[in-house]
Amino acid sequence: MPSRWFRKEGILPVALGLAAFGVASYFLLFAPELRTIRSLRAEIAAKDAEVTEAMKLRTEVARSRVGEAAQWEERLRTWERRVPPTPDTEHLLAEIAELAVRHDLMSFGLTVPPIVGGAAPDPTAAGAAPAQGKEETVETRFRLTFRSTYRNLAEFLDEIPRARRLLTIRSVSVKEKADAMTAEIELSAWHRRGR
Repeated sequence: MPSRWFRKEGILPVALGLAAFGVASYFLLFAPELRTIRSLRAEIAAKDAEVTEAMKLRTEVARSRVGEAAQWEERLRTWERRVPPTPDTEHLLAEIAELAVRHDLMSFGLTVPPIVGGAAPDPTAAGAAPAQGKEETVETRFRLTFRSTYRNLAEFLDEIPRARRLLTIRSVSVKEKADAMTAEIELSAWHRRGR
C-alpha cells in the first residue's frame, strides 16, 4: 500500500502544479491580450459612433444646401415676378384699379406726377450706367388721389406691399373733410432694364 499512496501523492501535486501553471499562464499570457482586445473593441465602438454622427451631419448639410438653394431660387423667381423686364403699365394700372375698387375708394384718380427740376434724369448717364451684363431697376412714379374712410385707406395701404408688382409708397398726404377724407399717395413702380 505504501507504493500506491506514493503514486497517488505524486500525481496529485503534479496535477495541482499543472493546474496552477495553466491559471498562472492565463493571467500572465492571455489576460493582457484580453485587455488589449477589450480596449480595441471600445475604440471601434467610439469610431463607429463618430462615423454615425458624421453621416448624420453630412445628411443634414446636404439637406440644408438643397433647402437653402431652393429658398434662394424662390426669392429670385419672386424678384423677377415682382420687378418685370418691361414697364407693363397696363397690368399695373389694372392691379391698382382693382385695389381701389376692392377698398371702396371714391373719386379715384391716377396721374403721373411732374418731375421736379424740369427734365427727367437719364438713368444711363455717366456714373449711372449698369455694369456689363447686369440689369438695373427703373422707377416709374404715379400719384393717386381719392376720397375714403380711415379704415379703407388703412386697408388699401396695407395691400400695397402685397401687390403682384413691387410698389413703394413715396408719400401719403391726408386732408380731412366732414364726411370723408381726401388722400393723395405717391407710388413708385419698378421694372428691370439692362444687358
